[in-house]
Amino acid sequence: MRPFDFIILFFSFIYALALTHLLLAATFMIRYRRKITFSPAHAVWMFDALLVLTANWISLWDFHTTAAISIWVVAAGFALSVNQYLVCALVSPEFEHDDDFDLRAFHDRQGHAYIAAFAMLLLISVAINFAAGYGLGLQKWTGENAIVLAMLPATLIPLFVRHQLVQVAGAIVLAILIVAYLLMYYPVLQ
Repeated sequence: MRPFDFIILFFSFIYALALTHLLLAATFMIRYRRKITFSPAHAVWMFDALLVLTANWISLWDFHTTAAISIWVVAAGFALSVNQYLVCALVSPEFEHDDDFDLRAFHDRQGHAYIAAFAMLLLISVAINFAAGYGLGLQKWTGENAIVLAMLPATLIPLFVRHQLVQVAGAIVLAILIVAYLLMYYPVLQ
């Protein structure tokens, strides 16, 4: 077993749990669609959580040829994975109480927490990309910071401006940038 295989197995559990939160919440939304009060802002932020989960998972492929992985790289990857989990868990309503079915109210109550988790995830990504670019010789990761830095305003502005239009626009811009990131850096895994 190579170091990549060993580490990716560990991170896979965290990513799978994060995806489980999103899929369970989506299933409940479909099941209880007649009781749900829809929120465009929450819907796009939840979609962004799925996109960023996918992008971060795919980006781990950059390590597949690495012969040795230091404990610092593992720790950074763990921090990223845990924060990724928080994004997915926080954006996913649990539907335990009647007020959980009002997704507008859920976004008003919890939006600040999950948007802050998105912002923290992006900041951690910038730090990891910087370290990987210089410390591991993965030059592609240094270039990736440009698009990740462009994602920060899409999360920071909605974090502080609670207007519905700003919340939706920020989430849409973030989605576009995540898709652009995937298309630019991971059109094909080799």
